Order: sequence, then structure tokens, then C-alpha cells
Amino acid sequence: MNLLRDMLHHPAALLGAVLLGAWAGMLWPQGAPLFGALATIYLSLIQVAALPFLVLAVYFGLQRMAAAGEQWRRMGVLALLGVLLMLLCALGGALLASLAAAGAGLDAGQQASLGRMAMHAEAPAVVSLHALEAPAAAPAAPPLVPHNLYAVMAFGSAPSVLIGVLLFGAAVAVQRPEASQQLSAILEAVYRGMELSIRCVNTGLPLTACILAAAATSAAGGESIGLLTGFLATWYGSVLLCCALVVALLAWRLKAQPWQVLTALREPVTVCLFAPVGAAALPEFIEALSVRLGFSRGTVELMASICPVFIRTGEALYFAVLAVFVANVYGQPPGVAQLLLISLLAGWTALWSVGVPGVKAALWAGVLQASLGLPLDAMLPVLLLLEVLCEGARNLVSYLAAAVLIALGCEAALPRDAVAPGSAAAAPLLLVIGRRQAWLGAGLLAAALVLVFGAGIGAGLRKMLVLS
Repeated sequence: MNLLRDMLHHPAALLGAVLLGAWAGMLWPQGAPLFGALATIYLSLIQVAALPFLVLAVYFGLQRMAAAGEQWRRMGVLALLGVLLMLLCALGGALLASLAAAGAGLDAGQQASLGRMAMHAEAPAVVSLHALEAPAAAPAAPPLVPHNLYAVMAFGSAPSVLIGVLLFGAAVAVQRPEASQQLSAILEAVYRGMELSIRCVNTGLPLTACILAAAATSAAGGESIGLLTGFLATWYGSVLLCCALVVALLAWRLKAQPWQVLTALREPVTVCLFAPVGAAALPEFIEALSVRLGFSRGTVELMASICPVFIRTGEALYFAVLAVFVANVYGQPPGVAQLLLISLLAGWTALWSVGVPGVKAALWAGVLQASLGLPLDAMLPVLLLLEVLCEGARNLVSYLAAAVLIALGCEAALPRDAVAPGSAAAAPLLLVIGRRQAWLGAGLLAAALVLVFGAGIGAGLRKMLVLS
């Protein structure tokens, strides 16, 4: 079973499934509703277990950190480092997009094609001669600091839920262990059940990746993806650079080879890239960072659950690359001062959009118009068609930023079975047995053989007596 899972989750198999799905979506664009319905079914299945698992990971992270006597003061320092890391990622993405001149290679015909596709992407205006009843108002988002934990859990706002769980978990952590033992036992069973559910859904990840790629290409069309190749190439290049820097930092922190760190992170990185829901890779990240790389389990559970929600490094990087791309499309390449402004606004927008559902490129449109003086037209709806292609990479950057904060915040050492062969830590184990222990072991072995022999004779005699 593990061999089959490794084969299905191999990056080559998943990349082949994505290419197959993209090819099917371009050949059969009429199947967009079917592909979209299948993608919605997957998202519903994974979200059933994602939010409860996220909540319980934060709860048990608090309990384990309190039991281990971790210092809470450094969590505030790590939060400030996370904001700084988010701004640095945005600045790096803006610089890379500016050096690559993303969006600057479109000629007049390609720009006209991009504008036509954007016009078709907009929703048509509805005109009626009869008065219509006012539609029911959409439910308002709950406040970031909730006054009713059950209400925000029903609404599904992850930041509000996590803040409530942090308050609840901190209150439980200061109690005596015997007072919360039964509650922890019940929640532990639910925690393991949600983890198993997510792993079961992730077993069919190649099929899921194929369906999601087909849904994206059938909705967007191959022409729009071809026109936005510059943006996608720059975006994935910046993500690859972030991955390389994180692997190098973890290898330096653990005093290990980069290949060992990359091997330990292969499974969560693969799941995160090809699954559009970030929480789908959370169990794999917790296992990789705590079991394979040796970081504290409580710190990993807490930081890996909270950081991608509140410190949105992937969103800041995405907004920065998008801003430079749009500026180059309009023939206004940003200078050094504008790149700094873009990185600051990208980080600010990522922080401001915490807890607001459905804000990706549409939210950045207003900030982009106000900061760079670009006309706000219908180009951004085209980028919304490619939202699913960038979702996994955004989640991956946010999780890798959490891994950096975990590495900076706690000590770790690679487990003994993860050390490369031939190193000093991989010395053979020498077992020394004294004469008394040898005679005692031989006697116990002889007694066990005699008992087995006697039991066999007794079973045979009993069988003969029953038959006679």
C-alpha cells in the first residue's frame, strides 16, 4: 500500500496527470461544467476534514508546548520575523518579475486578444423593465476576534476560528493535566480521524490534479494561458527560488545535506503543489518537520497551522509579481522606488485580506490602480481564470515560510535513521553482553524451547485421547 501511494504521489506521475487534464480541457472545452462539478466535489470532501484538523492541530500544539515548558515570548518575535519575511518575499518577487520583464513581450495583436478575452470574461449586465425584489443580504463575515466560537465555526472563517481556539486552548493549557485528560483523549481520537480522512482523500491526488487542470484549461482556454505565459513562468520561477532558499536554510540549521531535507519534504511539497486546499498538505508537513527533521511536535503543529493563515507570504509574493506584470503590459515598467512601494503594498494587502473570503486578484486591482496609476479595466478577470493554477504554489510558499520560522524558533536534529550513510553519526551499534547475561539468556531460551516442546506433546496426547 505504501509503495502504491509513493507511486501515485511521485512528482512525475502528478505532473503527467496535470498535463493530461490540461490536454483534455483544451480538447473538450464544453466539459467545463462537468470538470467544475467534479472539482467542487473534491473541494467539499477535503474541506469537511480540513477545518476540524486545523483547529485540533492548534489545540494540541498549545497543549504540547505548555507541557514542554516552551517560552511563549519568542512566539511574538517569530510573528515579527514572519511579517519581515513576507515583505522580503514580495520584494524578491517584484525584482524577479522586473528583471524577467514579465508581460513586456506582448505585441499589439496579443494585447488586443487579451482585451477581447477579458471582455468575454466579464459578467454581462442584467437589464429589466420590471422591479425586482431586493436579494437577500449575504451573511456578513464574523469579527476577527469572535464572541461566539460556534458561530464562526459554522461560518467557516479560519482566522476567527483559530483565534477562538487559541484562547480556548490557552485556557485549557493552564489547567491541571488530570482536569483536561478526558477532553484531550476525546479530541485526540477526532484529531487522528480527521488526519486519516485527509490522507484517504489525498490518495486519489493524481485523479484530482487531472480534473482540476481540465477544469482550469476548459474554463480559461489555451489561448489565454499562452498569452499569460510570462506571468506564469515568472511566478513559478519565484516559487522555485523560494523553495531552494528554504531547503538551504533548513540544511544549514540542521547541519545536514540539502538532499536529505528535500527528501524529507518531498511528500508535503508534492501534495501542496497539486492540491488547491492548503490544509490538505498540513498532516504531511507536520509529519515531515517533526518526525523526519526532528523539530518539536508542539511548535510544528502550532506554527504550521497558524502561519499560513495569518502570515500570508504566498499571497504577498503573488500580488507583487502580478503588479509588475500588469505594469509591464501597460508599458509602464516600475523603477526601484516603485518596486519598493509594490512590495510594501503587497504585504499590506496580504495582511489586510486575512479573514476576507474570495479576495485574490480582484482585491489587488484597486490597490494596483491607486499606487501605480494604471487604468482599471477588464484585464484582471482573465487572471481570475488562472486562479486555480497558482493556488497550490501560493500555499506552498506560505507553508515554507512557516518552516523557516519553525527552524529559527526551536532546536532540532535529524533522527538517526535520516543521517546519511558514511557520516560520523551513522556509526555501527555495538552491543556488549557480559558472561552472566549470556548464561541467563541461554537458560531462558532453553526453558522456552522445553515449554514449547512440552506444549506440543500435550496437544498431541489430548488429540489422541479425544479420537480414541
